[in-house]
This record gives sequence, C-alpha cells and structure tokens, in this order.
Amino acid sequence: MAPNNKSHRRHNSGKKLVDRITPVGESKPERPLPKEGFKTVNGRLVSANDVGVLLREASSKLEAKKKRKSPKGKPHKTGPAPSRPKGKPSKGNPLVIHTNSDASDKLLVFYNLALGVNQDSLKTVLQKLSHTRIGKVRVRDLPSGSATANVWLVKRTTEELERVRKLFDGALVDGRTIRVTTVSDTQTMSY
Repeated sequence: MAPNNKSHRRHNSGKKLVDRITPVGESKPERPLPKEGFKTVNGRLVSANDVGVLLREASSKLEAKKKRKSPKGKPHKTGPAPSRPKGKPSKGNPLVIHTNSDASDKLLVFYNLALGVNQDSLKTVLQKLSHTRIGKVRVRDLPSGSATANVWLVKRTTEELERVRKLFDGALVDGRTIRVTTVSDTQTMSY
C-alpha cells in the first residue's frame, strides 16, 4: 500500500512549506562549520581545525597557481625584493667574514620548522648530523604556523657556528625549507 502522499512529503522535507520560504533579498542562514573532523593535506591526516596546516595548504595552492600562470614555469615576483638575513651571503658570493672572534654570546636560530617539534629529538638529530655537542635547544611554536628553535652549542667558536649554520641553512626538514642564522644571545626572544 502506498504511503500517504502528504505525510511522505512532510517527512522527507523536515519543514513545512511556509518554514522553507525566505523573503526576497534575504539569504539563507549559513550552516556552522563542523566542530570536529579530519582532512588530508599532502598525504597526511590532520585535524580540520589546525589553522597552521590550513594556511600552509592555501599557500601551497596559491604558489602552484602562480607557477602555472607564469611563463616557462618561473614564479612571479611580487613586491620589492626580499632583504637578506644578517650573516647570510648572497648566492653569488660564498665569502663570509667575521670581524668579532669572540662567539661566547652567539647562538643559532632555526626558522620555519614544523609545529610541534620536540626539543629533545631535535637536539639529538642536530648533534648526529653536525657531529658537534649541543648545550641547549629551545623550540617555540608561532601563531603563523611554523616554529623557531634557538640552539646553543657547547663549543661556541665562530668557525663552529658558521659550519653548523651552513650545514643546515636551506635544508628540507619535514617538508619545509628551513633558514638558519647566527645571532647574539641578547637578540633572542624571551620564552
């Protein structure tokens, strides 16, 4: 036996016809975003609420779009040329000169690390790869979706700091190209 047509329609729509009509010029109320959920970004399962991941995904999509539009795959240059960080030589000249031989107050700062980097595991990896002893590592997650790490070497000589900086500057860590600079201990951020 066929169900009552009127009750079948009301059951399927959930609202009466009068409730579904919106006046002209008004838009339907937007649905709230889901509170919980997961999303895949670059083959990794992450929380849908992770702002850093969403920013990186949007940035990578924008970069891919720029590369497609630019002639011969060269990315567009927008705005003024970025300034070079202190202590980083230009790509054409690998010469590095230090006039201050005292490096007792110097440390290395690693920029653009992934969020949630463990200080102890970072210290272990850096020691193994650089073949030098590291005294202390401090990691700070930033609201921009990346993290920075301050690294103090046990043997703080200008040559050793520069060797370790060159080793890791421009390295690919967790899918991100990091930047490493040498700074004075007084220039670091407080934690």
